[in-house]
Parts: sequence; structure tokens; C-alpha cells
Amino acid sequence: MSRDIAGTTSDPKAGVFVYFSDLLSRTVVDADGAPIGRLRDLSIRLPEAYPPVSQVVIRPPGGADLLLVADGSQVRSWLENPIPLTARVPELRPSRRRDKTEILLREALLDKQVVDVSGAKVERVNDLHFLVTREGLLVLAHIDVGLRGLVRRLGWERGIETLLRAVHPKSRALGRDDGLIGWKYVLPTLGDPAGLRLAFSQKSIGRLHPADLAEILEDLPAGERKTVFDALEFQTAARVLPEVDPTIQPDLLPAESDPERAADLLEKMPPDAAADVLGELPEEDARDLIDRMQPADARAVTTLLEHEEDTAGALMTTDLVTFTGTMTVADAFARLREIAHDVEFLYQFYVVDEKHRLVGIINMRRLFLGNETDQLQNVMAPWTIRVHPEDSLSHVAEVIEKYNQAQVPVVDGEGVLVGMITVDDVLTEVLPLAWKKKLRL
Repeated sequence: MSRDIAGTTSDPKAGVFVYFSDLLSRTVVDADGAPIGRLRDLSIRLPEAYPPVSQVVIRPPGGADLLLVADGSQVRSWLENPIPLTARVPELRPSRRRDKTEILLREALLDKQVVDVSGAKVERVNDLHFLVTREGLLVLAHIDVGLRGLVRRLGWERGIETLLRAVHPKSRALGRDDGLIGWKYVLPTLGDPAGLRLAFSQKSIGRLHPADLAEILEDLPAGERKTVFDALEFQTAARVLPEVDPTIQPDLLPAESDPERAADLLEKMPPDAAADVLGELPEEDARDLIDRMQPADARAVTTLLEHEEDTAGALMTTDLVTFTGTMTVADAFARLREIAHDVEFLYQFYVVDEKHRLVGIINMRRLFLGNETDQLQNVMAPWTIRVHPEDSLSHVAEVIEKYNQAQVPVVDGEGVLVGMITVDDVLTEVLPLAWKKKLRL
């Protein structure tokens, strides 16, 4: 006599839901009711949004190495225990092989990692959630990354819930089924079916801050970071790479596998960030990528790489906006509209003379308060706060703190503007040094 599978939930509109952990190791019987073995795994075809189970893998009794395979359509009911087939043993295929368009769920998904974009963290697949349709198909609907999924799979769910209710009658320590992520957001690949699963869409990734994505990458095992990074859209990858720990950056940049893409990524990054990445690469690889970059971008990063580490010159960026004093406010706004898409900082700008020497500074507030016909030399503020390329990071930090500046210009010995340093760049460099000193005390 058969009985319903424990743990199923129903919805009159959607059919019945069942967990993979409730199906695994269930006895499977043939059309005559004779036991065949236990359910070992299920397979689905890629890349359907909600794929039905296409194959059932059965392990015969006695721990035989040879597995039996039935079609998903040969299952009479997924909600009975034992699980009955409409086929007899001679109709099943003895095989370990599977269709190249399929993945085995137990092998490829359980205990694998996913990137949960909503929580900006790495999760583990603890269980799978299926829908039994009205037509009797078993459809993969969700992955379960919640604590309850893990406890359920271990067979501890009822015991722990009984214990918790005895101690705290209203306790919900295991939580509800709130760890479900829709399968349509999970993107397994045929090339690496046993690798990392990506629980995100490019649209949702675009809403994450690059620092959050960088943290996700850093939390992943070394062999899986590149899988995530390579799946990012080009613009997103260019924003994320500078945020990643410098020791990890060389592993993500496709310097050997796709040097042209690597060079394009470096061009899209701020020059100082690109120089930092190149500085972590072997000299030969860095030179090859610089040679592939556009001349202007190559010159910018080469200039930065020439400066000694831990100096203003090494920390500065050359990605800044300059105007001449004879330009009008209207001219300045017109230029800003042209370059806004490609410039990271659009708040404070520098006024230079014909030899590119720094003569003043102008910010958005002064531009908005000025008349369209006013020349910038009459609107700017004369500027004496500056640092030199050879100055130490501690000196740069002192200048920014003393004068309460969000950024400070870098000029050479003749007063020529060669770059600028922002407060966040200083904090990124100085704070780790401060923490290391504190730990040594």
C-alpha cells in the first residue's frame, strides 16, 4: 500500500510542492509493484526557466555500481511512497551516462554555492523545491538556501521543531521557507555543471554596489571567483575589479585567456585603479596589456606606474576635469555635458593656464551661482592647497584632514597639474596601515 510523501504542501492554483530531500532514497517500484531500488538522483534539461524532471536515476539494491535510468514521464505519481513507475525493469536503461544537455541535480546543485544578490552574500544550496503539476510532471521551481532546508535534508526537522516548541512554544528558530530562490534566477552552465550556481540576473546585479559585489567575490573559493566575474556585464566588471582585494585582481583579469578584453577593462577603469591592477601583474603581462590599450590610456597608467609606491604620485588619478580661465560658465557646462558619462568625479574642477599650471579651483556651486557669460577666472577661487608626486601618503592625509578637503590636486615642481587624490583613496591606503600599527602595539 502506498502513502503520501511527508513534507508536501499544496496550493489549489499551483498544484503540490515537494522537496528533493523528501524524494531522495525513496523506494521505487515498477508497474507490477516490485521494488527496483532507491531514488538516487533526478536530471533536468537546460536552460529552461522551470524545467520538468526528464530522467530518474535509481540505485538497485545491494549497492550495485550500475544505475538504472527511467524517463520522468514513466513515473506514475510523485506523491506516493514507494514511488511507482508505469514501466517494468526491462524497459529501463542501465546507464551512468546522461544527455549532454542535462545536469544531475544531486550531483550538480546540492551543497554548491550560489550568489544571493538580495542579501549580497554567498549561500549554499541545501535543498531543492519541486512543483507537481496537475498533469503529474515534477518541475524544479526553487533552490532552498535556508537553514530549514539543511535541517530537513539531515532528517532533523521534526525533532528540532519538537524540541524548540517544548522549550519555547512560540519559537520560530528554524524560520519559515524563506530561503527559496526561483530557479529562473539560477544560471547553471553546461560547460561547468558542477561549479558555482549564480542566483542573479544581470539587471539585479546592476543594482548592487560594486563594493558588495567585490565582497562576494572575495568570499568565494579561489577556483570559483572567476566564474562569477566572467558572468558580469562588461561595465559592471570594470566597476567591480578596482574594489576587489589587490591580491585577487590578477586572478580575475583575463590577461592570458582574453588579453583584448582585459585591456578593454583596464581602459574603462579610472587610471589609478588600472595602474593598481597592473602593478599586481607580472611585468611581462602588464607590459603586454599596456601595449594593447589606447595610447592615451596607456600613457596615463604608465605615468602612474613610474612613481614610487606609497607616494602621492602612485595614489593619484589623472582622470580629472580642467578648464582654462578664459572659458565662460556656459562653456564649462557645455563641456561637462559632453564628458559626464566618462568622468567619475563631477564636483570639483581645476582651472589651468596655457602651460597647464594650476591657477584656481571651481566647484558646481560656483558654476551655478555665476552668470553664463562670466569667465571662469572671475568665478574661480585661487588655490594654494596642493601636494607633490613625491609626498608621502601620511602627508597627503594630513593635508586633506587639515583643510577638510574631499580631494587635493597634485602638481609637479613647476606647478603643472598632473593629477588629484580623493579622500576615499587616502582612506583606502592609510586605514589598513593604521590598523596594522594598532595590532602591533
